Amino acid sequence: MSNRFKNTLYTLGDYKHVGGHIRYVTNDDGTLFSGHYHKRFEYMSTKGITDMVYLPSRFSNHYLKDDCLLISYSGKITAVKSDARYVDEYEGWDDWVWGNEIVTILRGARKYSGYDIEPFIEKLKWKKEYMQTEFPDPFDPNRWNSIDVDELFSED
Repeated sequence: MSNRFKNTLYTLGDYKHVGGHIRYVTNDDGTLFSGHYHKRFEYMSTKGITDMVYLPSRFSNHYLKDDCLLISYSGKITAVKSDARYVDEYEGWDDWVWGNEIVTILRGARKYSGYDIEPFIEKLKWKKEYMQTEFPDPFDPNRWNSIDVDELFSED
């Protein structure tokens, strides 16, 4: 189970934009297209999640866009360094998501894996406050208060 998302998916064809339309294309020489399943078909199971680590980005003024959520289906995720902040400084994770997918995966982990996501909700609240403090012009509370973290995670 631990390798189910690290393995590459190979297909005979792929969907590409051709002439302004989405087309199913194949290679004339018979070579296969490769990619990761959930990134190609927008599906990722949230059942069986055993551990998650949220890595907020502090380098850009985008809320969640550059943040990362590491996911394990087979045990604990551990930091290789004591002050780990980047994906390659962790081991034991099976896959990752970023951007708004973080909210979707957290909600699914709570619903289908019984995972306690309260610490993540608190971190996302912190991230919102951080954005308003570090980037006061684009994230002025009088203009940018449209994200209600509690509402994002209201019970399904």
